[in-house]
Amino acid sequence: MKKLITLLCLLCSAVIFATGACPVARGSDKIEITNDNGLYIIRIPKERNANIRPYVTKSLTFNKDVFAKTGAEMVINAGYFDPNNKKTSSYVIIDKKVVLDPTTNQSLMNNASVKPYLNLVLNRTEFRVLDCHGKTKYDIAAHNAKAPFRCEIKHSIQAGPMIYPDLRLSREYFVMKDENGNVTRDSITALKKCARTAIGIKDGDVYIIIANIYHKLTLPGLYKVCEDLGLEKAMNFDGGGSTSLNYKGTDNPEYKNFEITSDKNKNARKLKSFLVID
Repeated sequence: MKKLITLLCLLCSAVIFATGACPVARGSDKIEITNDNGLYIIRIPKERNANIRPYVTKSLTFNKDVFAKTGAEMVINAGYFDPNNKKTSSYVIIDKKVVLDPTTNQSLMNNASVKPYLNLVLNRTEFRVLDCHGKTKYDIAAHNAKAPFRCEIKHSIQAGPMIYPDLRLSREYFVMKDENGNVTRDSITALKKCARTAIGIKDGDVYIIIANIYHKLTLPGLYKVCEDLGLEKAMNFDGGGSTSLNYKGTDNPEYKNFEITSDKNKNARKLKSFLVID
């Protein structure tokens, strides 16, 4: 037994040295966070019974202000929006009611280049909190996809594209190519390295992936991260200048009152929708 304890301590020490965190044992309800040179992997274990829900604002707001107002354990950026008219480009459902609807955004609906592909845009991927006869489950699916049998969508927040197990760049109208394979559209710089925010699920756990400006990723690169983590499903949230996280912290003092913004000078972008985690 002493040898086993010693081995576990050595393993934990090695992981702390490499990533800044020690793996949390299965059954623990503690949030686990690791950092690989600016690539943050945050696991929210199912044992925590976390309250995960969207939060929206009428006016564009900083992530840190929503964090302060809600008193949540963690807040991250989520859906797409138009910074000019401050209207949503993503569906959001809270308590089974649609609270943000992209069809009310006339700039989006009347955009000549988008109109032929509106069915793809409006059916982009969303993160769902399901009520399955009183039991909470999570899913990542296209907006028009039906909920699993005997489940209802309690909350959802849309962005996209789906990253894993299927990277849907063209099927959600983010990247388009001509007949010669030349890229004619890359609306979220999916094929270029930039800061990213993503969410995934595995064995009932929720994973938040944040890549800051010191670990920029393409979406194909983010696919590889999700594959290495063995996630069941993962999707992209708004990234680039929108990448934001505020976190009360773990037992590790490095992550107390922890904040990530995509800009090296800590300048954050005001946002429309958020994911709040207690």
